[in-house]
Amino acid sequence: MGYYIDLNRISLNEFTHMLKTADLLPSQQILMVDLDQRFETIKAQNITTVAALKKILKTKKKVEQFASATSLPLDYLTVLRRTINSYHPQPRKLRDFPDLDQKTIAKLEHIGIKTTVDLYEKIVSLEARDALKKQLDIDDEEALLLTRLTDVCRIRYVNQAFATLLIHSEFDTVEKIQKANYQDLHSKLIELNEGKKYYRGIIGLNDMKFFVNDAQNVALDIEYDAP
Repeated sequence: MGYYIDLNRISLNEFTHMLKTADLLPSQQILMVDLDQRFETIKAQNITTVAALKKILKTKKKVEQFASATSLPLDYLTVLRRTINSYHPQPRKLRDFPDLDQKTIAKLEHIGIKTTVDLYEKIVSLEARDALKKQLDIDDEEALLLTRLTDVCRIRYVNQAFATLLIHSEFDTVEKIQKANYQDLHSKLIELNEGKKYYRGIIGLNDMKFFVNDAQNVALDIEYDAP
């Protein structure tokens, strides 16, 4: 599927189900107000996929125009736009990962790879990763570090610091996070991060519930060696 979720493959009916079953953030609760009715209004505009809706709501001006055309509340559409955009978060700059060797970063930048999105195709398969190791003259451990950091950063809201915490834990891939009990994940990350060793933000229990649930939307495309 690629680094990002393919929004062309998510129908508006599927998206409403995703919203209904998700642990929405407090700022997103407005999306639950008259959800079915409002999405029927959106579908009446010949919009059938999340990708098409993302395009319609691409800019603030377009949001205002769509609000005028449909009579949907502007604040509702604004939050809807932000939520859809969050499924394609900004690529994480490799230079900002504290665990990556500066020489490796320089080698990557030399061949035009500066972000996790740029790196994805180079690490997604064992064959591609082996070619990258040879190209950069790095060892298996460094290549696996690049792979795991890129993998976990595909989950929404995971920045470089939180990704670093994750890859130092037992939850160092999307697949392991998907299978995690969120309470167990929470307690183990809190313990590992004692003294804010890796991540300075607050790691809330409900945040970890949201996080594990959200990870279910990420495809398990990245290949790892069999354990």
